Amino acid sequence: MQHTLALNSTTSTIHNTKPSSASNLLTSAELEALDARIAANADKWLVDNAPKLKEKTRIEQAPKMATGRKPKSIDNPFFGFIGCTTCWGRYPVFALETIEGIARLDWHDRPIGVGGKSMPLSVRKLVVVLESLSVVTTETVMELLHLGERHAVRYVKAIELIIPWMMDERPRSLYREMEGIESEPKPCAWEDQDELIVPSAEELAKLHYDLRTLTQFKSAEEYEADEAIGFSPTSNVVAITARQQHPRKSEVLSLLAKQTPIKAIERETGVSPKTIRKWRDEAFVLAA
Repeated sequence: MQHTLALNSTTSTIHNTKPSSASNLLTSAELEALDARIAANADKWLVDNAPKLKEKTRIEQAPKMATGRKPKSIDNPFFGFIGCTTCWGRYPVFALETIEGIARLDWHDRPIGVGGKSMPLSVRKLVVVLESLSVVTTETVMELLHLGERHAVRYVKAIELIIPWMMDERPRSLYREMEGIESEPKPCAWEDQDELIVPSAEELAKLHYDLRTLTQFKSAEEYEADEAIGFSPTSNVVAITARQQHPRKSEVLSLLAKQTPIKAIERETGVSPKTIRKWRDEAFVLAA
């Protein structure tokens, strides 16, 4: 009975789990419309909520009036002589201490006891001005470095202080180059600072005695004449070195003269049989 109920329940479950109707699925056109609607909503959200980047805009300069104090203008004599394309480089060694020292001055003019951070000027911006501008003014510095007017005035004042010091500290080669003076090659002047010690009579006599072999066979004039014509007394001499004799050869020859067997000579002298036979044959040839 229990089996019958289980079978009936299983059958009813199978009949109840039928696939859902296909009418609940979205068509391709509906999917495309849904995708377009979601994309439009996402774009609108990004436009309203995404952070906006600040674009670096060029500082607009206020038009200058014809009246008033004439703007400061400084001629830059180092324009074209220092920079990345010159042999002195962007940071010339002879002027680097001057530029760094002036850059560290108090350019904000704050009274003592007043808070605030006094930042030095940028050394890189100072050398860029010296490298790039033939005439330094507030307007040209503002345009070159993208600075405000008050900050550009500080750089103009710093350049005004730097140039006289650089003119005094420039090397002589740079001075001649800036003045257009062509350097003429000059021979090196050698000044010997050594104090020569005059030898005594005893030292000269000893020197002549040590050099006596040089004039033993010929006079000094004759040797000099031979050297002038390229003659050397030992130029045609061929050095022949005598071959060193085996230390056991005489002993071996004496034993051979006594008719001693080769094996016994080998045991006594340590010479190989081949060498003993060679010496025996040479002795026979010389005896013949």
